[in-house]
Amino acid sequence: MSPYYSPAGAFPQAPVHRTPWVLIVAAVVGLIVLMAGCGTAIALFNKGGVNVSSGITSDPPSPTPAGSPSPIASPASLSGPTASNDGVTVPVPPGWVVDSKDTEQITLVDPSTAGVLTVASAPSNPTSTAEEQKNSVDQEFTSKYPDTKNCPNSKTTTGSLNGAKGIFWTLCFTLVSGSQSFPAAISAFVGVNSDGSVFYGLLLLTRQDNLQNFINESAPIVKAIQWKLK
Repeated sequence: MSPYYSPAGAFPQAPVHRTPWVLIVAAVVGLIVLMAGCGTAIALFNKGGVNVSSGITSDPPSPTPAGSPSPIASPASLSGPTASNDGVTVPVPPGWVVDSKDTEQITLVDPSTAGVLTVASAPSNPTSTAEEQKNSVDQEFTSKYPDTKNCPNSKTTTGSLNGAKGIFWTLCFTLVSGSQSFPAAISAFVGVNSDGSVFYGLLLLTRQDNLQNFINESAPIVKAIQWKLK
């Protein structure tokens, strides 16, 4: 059920943005759907184990003074097919599929259907910090998957992603769907603009033993993401 359902005939409501934890839940649901449609994917997800040498890569340190008031466009050029909405533009390489898209988020599935990439940006009301956004992700995720924890050998770091400043971290958990369960993992980024009025989010979701491979596979897409909202 959508948490944004509004009864017919109700008075107009102020727009409500999706917080990053909702994006994560949406991607998890998307992955469950992929599993249900592909028996080999279910088998792959039962492998288990995790090996993460690095998560989503932050921008290189800038020689200019810190404190830029807004994100900048990605230095990577966009060529070929793209998906775009009100807040972000992302490339769609051959074999990748746009699984879902709305005004705030875009979800891509990789060619093997073993990984999901979700990117989003929207106005944040009330304003928030990156730490508050991350805490909401952790709290909501732990409430749904009690064994959620930072993946072994992973680190929580700060930095920027294509100009958007925020926090990078990696979570491991057991994803349960009916009688099926398997070890899954996400590499995530959440950030906000200088006054906290816009949020930026990115997550990579796959099975634990495939996480580093999926991070590497997604890197060209991640580096070409272009944020539209400042």
